[in-house]
Amino acid sequence: MRRAAPTLPLLLAALAPACGDDGAPSAAGQAPFERVDVDLAPMTCGRDAQGETILEVNGGGLALFDGDDDGDQDLLLVIPGAYPAREARSGGGNRLYRNDGGRFTDVTAGSGVDVPGFCNGVAVGDFDADGRRDLFLTRLGPDALLRNAGGLRFEPVPDAAGAAGDAWSTSAVFADVDRDGDADLFVTTYLAFDPDDPPLHGLEGRACLWNGEPVMCGPQGLPAQADRYWRNTGGRFADATEAAGFDAPPAYGLGCIDGDWNADGWPDVYVSNDSMPNALFLSRADGTVREVGLAAGAALSGRGREQAGMGIAAGDADGDLDEDLLVTNFSMEPNSFYVNQGGGTFLDLSDPSGLGGPSRPLLGWGAAFLDADLDGDRDLLTANGHVYVQADRAGSGTRWAQPEVLYLNDGQGRFRVAEWPAAVPVPGRALATGDIDDDGVLDVLVVRLGQPPTLWRGTARAPTLVVRIAGRPGNPDGCGTRLLLTDALGTRSHQVRTSGGYQSACDPRAFFAWRGAATLEAVFPDGRRVTRAVDAPGRLVLEVPAP
Repeated sequence: MRRAAPTLPLLLAALAPACGDDGAPSAAGQAPFERVDVDLAPMTCGRDAQGETILEVNGGGLALFDGDDDGDQDLLLVIPGAYPAREARSGGGNRLYRNDGGRFTDVTAGSGVDVPGFCNGVAVGDFDADGRRDLFLTRLGPDALLRNAGGLRFEPVPDAAGAAGDAWSTSAVFADVDRDGDADLFVTTYLAFDPDDPPLHGLEGRACLWNGEPVMCGPQGLPAQADRYWRNTGGRFADATEAAGFDAPPAYGLGCIDGDWNADGWPDVYVSNDSMPNALFLSRADGTVREVGLAAGAALSGRGREQAGMGIAAGDADGDLDEDLLVTNFSMEPNSFYVNQGGGTFLDLSDPSGLGGPSRPLLGWGAAFLDADLDGDRDLLTANGHVYVQADRAGSGTRWAQPEVLYLNDGQGRFRVAEWPAAVPVPGRALATGDIDDDGVLDVLVVRLGQPPTLWRGTARAPTLVVRIAGRPGNPDGCGTRLLLTDALGTRSHQVRTSGGYQSACDPRAFFAWRGAATLEAVFPDGRRVTRAVDAPGRLVLEVPAP
């Protein structure tokens, strides 16, 4: 039985610029993004951008999130800083920027985000159920948890409320895995690394070669680490990795993202592993999971090979209303496009989709599915950049600096590479998507190793419907909610999440291209549903009903 639906607030003024009468984009062929100059801190990650050790090549992460509850997206840059040897301790480089009408103002001083330690990634969630968005920072162990005290001020939580750990953590995600109303935490870890005794070519009998050239060592030959799942009980975390079924063998984990790939209404977690099979933790609908990556077809390439997975994008790329997965990989390995066949099983369609060939020379990092041209389907954006400076030598088939690539979707899950201003080589790493200027069109921030991030402002000209879920304490963004919009284009879906796949957190709002009067259905994390008619584009706030 469906319960009474909550009141749906009125739409605000339309967000869109001029468009054709049918709502379709009016500027055919126009680049969907333009570069905007912003004054942001450079992404320092160790001694220089050349990557002397594996610790120094991944870069840091970033989060677009509403840190002060004023309705716009603020920015946290997670900056690892100096190489953390005994004589040069790292940390203190993170930067917090307040969003002032689409412009970023540095408010780091006194904010509490500039913590010590070699930081890597960030997850956003409300761990203490006070309604504010807190920050979990992954580091070269132990990790840090920052409680949001309001007004863009953050306080360190001792021992990360029990979730500090001691590993080199990379990506993390808050997700209510047991559906008890609070934010649990999944943390991806990489490998054992001692900054004071780094593995180097020629030392201790190591031969670290790529294309016959000596390069920095790893990950092969270094001890992999096991991911961790921390169950939240009243604002404290307890290690429930084994009890909940997350005890997969140690692996070189880099990215993670939450979703519901078996469509049972319970959170799942997907992990991209470097040079090892990826992991898919599907829910058992009782607060536990099972790892099924190999059986589900989402662990290896279509040819059955391990690949060096980095970033992850999740979204309904083929329009069949379940979420597909895209994993960016090492150069000379195509990005993996795992198309959901239903029930959480996948088929690698990298080459048939058009995503395989263009990605082979590239080494991918952050990735996102988004409707860049506002034609109603999900396009793909990837940030790229090699880890070896030796890639610039003749005959390598690739380069150290690489272009960001935008793949446009034909609506059926087939892609072509778009011409756009970012098609120039940069040392790209993590990325985050969000509507920074609040014009109803997604923007993109891309981390560049050793340089400030690049801001790409969305310029597609068509009306949009922007849906924000006003969640309850413990889940203020309503993560885990599934939105279904039915209009002249058919039915489109959006899974509400903050996790960005690789060391990042993103704007959780849904952005739908508008094509006339529509019906919106929301399926909340507890399974309750509401359906509403939507008669105009603009902003829409949907409140999660009280229990």
